[in-house]
Order: sequence, then structure tokens, then C-alpha cells
Amino acid sequence: MLPAAKVDEMIRRVDLFRGLTREDVLKIFSKGMVVRNLKDEVIFYQGTTGSQMYIILGGKVGIFDGDVQIATLRTGDMFGEMALVNREPRCATAKALEDSLLFVLTETTFQTLLTKRVSVQLLLNIIHTLSERLKQHNLQMVRQIGGSACGSGS
Repeated sequence: MLPAAKVDEMIRRVDLFRGLTREDVLKIFSKGMVVRNLKDEVIFYQGTTGSQMYIILGGKVGIFDGDVQIATLRTGDMFGEMALVNREPRCATAKALEDSLLFVLTETTFQTLLTKRVSVQLLLNIIHTLSERLKQHNLQMVRQIGGSACGSGS
């Protein structure tokens, strides 16, 4: 059982848990699993099929398009959610940049083990995260080519 203070900290730091209660998060952790990945260990490969997403509880993970690192994720960040939501092959490779502790949440957990209210809130939080990533990508593109970006304050 996780200490209440640790759960409260996760609710504050992990966007996926926004809007959930301590009891909700404890139930999620009781249904998922925690895995340890060593530095340089591949978590999943680009092009593979996956039905799980990950939350970094400790450590650092790199997201790669081929050999190019396109993102660095840290404690509190989530990844792999696109394959969970759209059931398509993974569009990038994820690799531990340092020893990392990850919480794994599967599609089965969403569909069968969580209440409808909690599942809907988690999915809304995933949509929010994806929207923010798209907005940041649009802003980066605008800086490179000029113009205005959708979602940059409109």
C-alpha cells in the first residue's frame, strides 16, 4: 500500500491523475504493475503493437524516431498512450536513459477493472496531454517556418 503523502504527490505531479481522488489512484495502482528498466534498456520499439501506456515514477526515458531522440521524459510524465488510444503501431521507440521505475497501465485495466468515471477522467487527461503536445509541436513548427499556430492562444 502506498503512503497517502506519496499518492497525494503523484496526483499533483502526474497529469494522468488530475481530477482523481486518493482512493482512485490507489485503485489504479492496485490494478497495474510497476516495472524497473535499466539504463539503455528498450521499453518498446517503433512499429510494434502495444496496448499499454507508462508513467515514469522515477528516472528518465528517451523517445526516439529511428536514431534521433525527439523527447526526454522525466518523473511524472506518461508515454505510450497513443497506442493505447488508437490501437495503431507505436510511432517511436522508448528507451530508458537511466535506471527507471515505470507504472504500466493496460487497455484491459481501462476496459474491465476501472469504474466508468475513473476511466473517462483518465482518457480526458490523456487527451489533454496529447493536445498540449500537439500545441507545442505546432509552436515549434511556427518558429521554424513563420506564421501562426492553431492553439497558440486562440
